[in-house]
Amino acid sequence: MAAHGCIANDLLFKLADDIETGDQMEELGRTLGFKVAEINRFTETNKIEGQMTCKGTREMLFHWRQTVLPYEQHHRLKQALTDAKLVMLADTHLKGTPSIPGMAAHGGMVAHGGISEDLLFKLAEDIETGDQMEELGRTLGFRVAETNRYTKANKIEGRMTCKGTREMLFDWRQTVLPYEQHHRLKQALTDAKLVMLADTHLKGKPSIPAIYSEKISESLTVQQCREKLENKYRDQLCKIQMKPWDHSDYAEFKDMHTVVTMVKKDPLGQDTKTMEILPGSVAEILSTKVNGKLPARILISAPAGRGKTTAVAKIAYDWVHREEGSALENLPLLFVVKFRNTNQDTSIGEAIKSQLLSDVEDLTTAGLESFIRKNQGICHIILDGLDEYAGISSSNRSLGSNIVSVIRLEEFPQCRVLVTTRPHLENFFNQAELARVYTKMWIEGFSRESSRDYIDKFFALTSSPDSGGDLKVYLDEQSLINELVKTPLFCLMVCHLWSESLLDSGTTTQTELLDNVNLFLMHHANARSTSGEEITPEQMKETISQLGEVALTGLLDNAKKLIFTSDDFQRFPTTLDMACDLGIVSKTTVSLTRLPQSNETTSTTIEFYHKLAQEHSAGKYLAAKTKKFKLRLRISKLDRLLQSIKGNIGDYENLIRFAAGTHNGICIRIMEALLSNHSLDESERYRILLDCSSENKGTGGNVSPLVKRCITAQSIVLKSPTVYTVVGMQKLPVELKNKNNGKQKKGMETSGHHGSNAGVPQLPRRV
Repeated sequence: MAAHGCIANDLLFKLADDIETGDQMEELGRTLGFKVAEINRFTETNKIEGQMTCKGTREMLFHWRQTVLPYEQHHRLKQALTDAKLVMLADTHLKGTPSIPGMAAHGGMVAHGGISEDLLFKLAEDIETGDQMEELGRTLGFRVAETNRYTKANKIEGRMTCKGTREMLFDWRQTVLPYEQHHRLKQALTDAKLVMLADTHLKGKPSIPAIYSEKISESLTVQQCREKLENKYRDQLCKIQMKPWDHSDYAEFKDMHTVVTMVKKDPLGQDTKTMEILPGSVAEILSTKVNGKLPARILISAPAGRGKTTAVAKIAYDWVHREEGSALENLPLLFVVKFRNTNQDTSIGEAIKSQLLSDVEDLTTAGLESFIRKNQGICHIILDGLDEYAGISSSNRSLGSNIVSVIRLEEFPQCRVLVTTRPHLENFFNQAELARVYTKMWIEGFSRESSRDYIDKFFALTSSPDSGGDLKVYLDEQSLINELVKTPLFCLMVCHLWSESLLDSGTTTQTELLDNVNLFLMHHANARSTSGEEITPEQMKETISQLGEVALTGLLDNAKKLIFTSDDFQRFPTTLDMACDLGIVSKTTVSLTRLPQSNETTSTTIEFYHKLAQEHSAGKYLAAKTKKFKLRLRISKLDRLLQSIKGNIGDYENLIRFAAGTHNGICIRIMEALLSNHSLDESERYRILLDCSSENKGTGGNVSPLVKRCITAQSIVLKSPTVYTVVGMQKLPVELKNKNNGKQKKGMETSGHHGSNAGVPQLPRRV
């Protein structure tokens, strides 16, 4: 066997040599899952200049190996050889080889608690009748159609075998966590009235609690390790920060946790029809099966403020409290590692020890990794914040760290690992081998019900618990603000603004809301200041403008840019410091190994607290520069920008919306540019125009006549309307709405959006 459970080249070469006839090769090809045409192609490859060779057989085996996860290859090949009646070859080449890397068999149980294949082979042989097999299939949880398929597989050329029964047992084993397999199979046999078989094959085998007495180090048992982890998570992880700028203000998890909507994506992480909402939100993450199996690797991605860290806290909370029905209910060990506390040389063992078990003096990182390697089935690992890890972006993988190997399934392949990251690193997981092994999930944020639940919980902890009701009424009336509270971070900010009377019915656009957030952050920065110097509104305005210049430069370089460096702020070092104090941006510094010809020992990344804040500051800067110079220059900064992005203006919609929301005149300039943008089809032009007008404070001035000029058609076809489009439509001049209203009564479609708010009108595709 090669490292990590993958079948070695030498074994496949020898096996190919020992397959003597074309019939044997064709039968093995069939049991390995190849189509007839593929088998015929491999058979033809065996013929070289009139002589029979094993070249095609070798190619077939190597092709098959590429399609199977390393830790599954042994038992899958052994079963295929057995089903092809090549039992002697199975015994010769595969007998006694462990099916899971690093797992030595102990009787019928492998060391980490899972059931060995030998036990399943023997059990299948001892199930004598079809009725017994069908009843066991039922108690194991298979549907009737599935059980019937296994029953048919028992019949080979008129003879009854146990092939189908073996397949059923192996398929079942793939769906159950190793440490649960023993008692679940024993219970199923008992329920199927096969008590004698349960006693024969499973009596006296170690039960789940036995693992807790195993030693990780001389002074640390699994039970003691669990207790230390539970205490650590209770004290540090299972709490919710109430004020992003105040790291000492936390609420208990049970008081504030609110369900977010999560979806499972397709293998490449695309937003396609295969996206599936998880009914139980975060609680369902580790219970979700793919092709009937619990995936070994899971990726959760979402932008800042969407709830990734809270999702990790919820998983830890369920584990600590042994939440009934949770996939973690019986899991002995859960290791939650924060990437921000690692560098590119930190190994997985060092990360776990330093962050979670630093007080265990005799625990070595090598010993900890060895224990996990031998007991992968009883351990889950959560790697939180991959975007904060220096090692993932290093072109040369560090020899000092095996964390990337864990991520790539090369290390701990049988240990379930969950990784969280921001979206810009998703492409790392679309590489060929990772796209196949990772189940990708996305946090959508709060549904309407969840955001209202969060508001109730927030105000229940304040001196004005009834204020939440007034806020909910306000949100029902203000669609644009209601759209923002789908993001947990903005829901929290809206609650703070409302509680401090910085938000009222006069705030109707997202531009105004983010202006209020900046004002709020300024007030709290001044309250925290110990120097006696306060940030003035003029200084705040200048800070936002300079931040906006950096943000705009970055967005024009890459519309999806989220990460900045100190070099980007070279002209504005004081602004960067003030923005960090305010909480508008954050700096993350990670340690690096000193590279040859370089004095750099750290790497610093800078991010806005949310991409909308980045786009808002860029829009404010753009509007200010355009307003300042438009009288002196015929071509303003806005005009130049709109000209440069006209081919991909869709990537900059938030930027131009915020610019439009800053000043009436800017809104008009943008609409004029949209009129002359022939890169857009008519539907997109209408939609973006309406989206921009949604941020305008009214249809006063010249905006209303301009909208009339833009919308000259008898009807508007909107392919992908948004909540902004709807609000923009509501601001159309009355005569224009009357002109189009009623013309499209027939054939009107509505769009469906995950988590759409009740306060938002249904979005018509044709108006």
